Amino acid sequence: MIACKPEPKIDRITLIIGSWYGFYPLYYASENGIDTKHALDLKILEPTDINDYRRSYLRDQVDIGASSMLEFTNANKFLNLPITPILVTNYSNGGDVIVSLKTITSKEQLKGKRIAVPDKGIGEYVTKLVFSNNEGDHKTQFKQVKIQETECGEAFAQNNIDACVTYPPISTYLLKNDALHVVYSSKEDPQRIFDILWAKPHVSESARKKIADTWFETIALIDQDPMRYYAFVANIANVSVESVKNDMLGIQLINRDKNEALKQSWRQMSEDIVRVCTMIGNDNCQRYNSIFEGQR
Repeated sequence: MIACKPEPKIDRITLIIGSWYGFYPLYYASENGIDTKHALDLKILEPTDINDYRRSYLRDQVDIGASSMLEFTNANKFLNLPITPILVTNYSNGGDVIVSLKTITSKEQLKGKRIAVPDKGIGEYVTKLVFSNNEGDHKTQFKQVKIQETECGEAFAQNNIDACVTYPPISTYLLKNDALHVVYSSKEDPQRIFDILWAKPHVSESARKKIADTWFETIALIDQDPMRYYAFVANIANVSVESVKNDMLGIQLINRDKNEALKQSWRQMSEDIVRVCTMIGNDNCQRYNSIFEGQR
């Protein structure tokens, strides 16, 4: 009778993630067999370049994506498919920062300054949060220098910028310069910058539930022994455990209880997706007003 018991259906899922510690619990799930426990066979892809990331999810082989709220709207546009959010995996709780010259002592003093912000990236949304209380278009409140975060060190050295919107590990390297400090962090705007695990239309509801359950069980394991997870990430990223520990202070991983609590913020989070979608010039952004309806 035991031999005749039907085996659970194994869902073979190809999942693409951005290079961000907030998505690395998915590696941890695979390492610890949590995906297998939930009848999943996860194959994880991690392109380091945004263009390669987009090319990958445009292929039919990719089933599920993990991306920023901004890239979620891009994926919807580029795929021309109604992709479904599975869950919010994490939100920035100090990870996204503005590093500035120490002569700038408050975010209010950023007004009129030269700030390095890549075009149509999450950094533009950060500046929208910072300047939200000012009159008029937020982009008129500062001088945008459209360079990548990786170019900020040289730009500071050449006196081409006064501040840079960035995140670890780039911010860690910048702050080795004694003339710089953090003048703003996303801890001032909790739950306003977040990441989403999303599925293409062909992924079944049962497979989406398995992914969500795998995520929550993995976060519970991390919560039991964070240092073991930091060591795991450090080995992948080839960095020190201490640096991962420090960087993770700015990332709030979402466990099952926090997911339940986030439901109270879904209206605001939906509005923020609409806001970031509009900011980067995508069409039909109002569709995201009800994007979290019916989520678990």
